[in-house]
Amino acid sequence: MNPWLILVLVAYPVVEWIAASWLASYVGWGGVLLVVLALVLVGAAVMRRAGFAATRSLRPVSYQGSTVLPGTTPETISQVGRDVSDAGALFVAGFLIALPGLLTSAIGLLLLVPPLRRWVRSRFARSVRRRAEAAGVLFDARTTTMTVQGDVVREDVPPPPRGEIISGEIVRDPPEDDGR
Repeated sequence: MNPWLILVLVAYPVVEWIAASWLASYVGWGGVLLVVLALVLVGAAVMRRAGFAATRSLRPVSYQGSTVLPGTTPETISQVGRDVSDAGALFVAGFLIALPGLLTSAIGLLLLVPPLRRWVRSRFARSVRRRAEAAGVLFDARTTTMTVQGDVVREDVPPPPRGEIISGEIVRDPPEDDGR
């Protein structure tokens, strides 16, 4: 197991306990419980709104009773990608807010600030792109397709036959009549 993951799993509850104890010294444990409950409700609302935003950015537009599909230009694909990734960042922010804990809620609340969310989203996208390119996925900015290095496997071509194939016809002997 990754030692950083172990450190986070051990340090996270300790840091959350310290933050809750600090807040309890000002408002009491009942106040801490109310704050955490309110943050859970706010986080759930943010996640729900992010889900609606992602759905809205993916669905086609209706205009005067007709469905209008935007053209698949690099600009529209890029805009839809930004909208969906922004909704994803909002969902993560809502999840962090809804997670019972003051530190995670503070991080989630910071992600609600649009410039900070854009900065985090761009850093995350850059990291994912670097890892994908290191794994062999090639991105070409001039096209809307993605090229992956490897072998081409076609499912519409039957596999080569195994062994020898003999064409012919199956003939069965007629059943014998035993005179009954």
